[in-house]
Amino acid sequence: MGRIASISDVHGNLTALEAVLAEIGAPGITCIFNLGDYVGKGPRGREVIDLCRERCVVHVQGNWDDFLPALQEFGNAVESEALRW
Repeated sequence: MGRIASISDVHGNLTALEAVLAEIGAPGITCIFNLGDYVGKGPRGREVIDLCRERCVVHVQGNWDDFLPALQEFGNAVESEALRW
């Protein structure tokens, strides 16, 4: 299987994800496992999801990834800035 790296808790921070992925490629990592929490707190969740789909071979659903879709039913009633992202 080669060398494996694991990442997690990106929370919509595309800039940080791109930096980590650049470092992961340097030492010959061949597989990346994403342990979840792609979205939430940061503004670029969609881009994070797309990039992880391209680069990661294992995807685990984190707690934020699980409950954020359920918040859509509350609409604008959500008071938290992090949750609105």
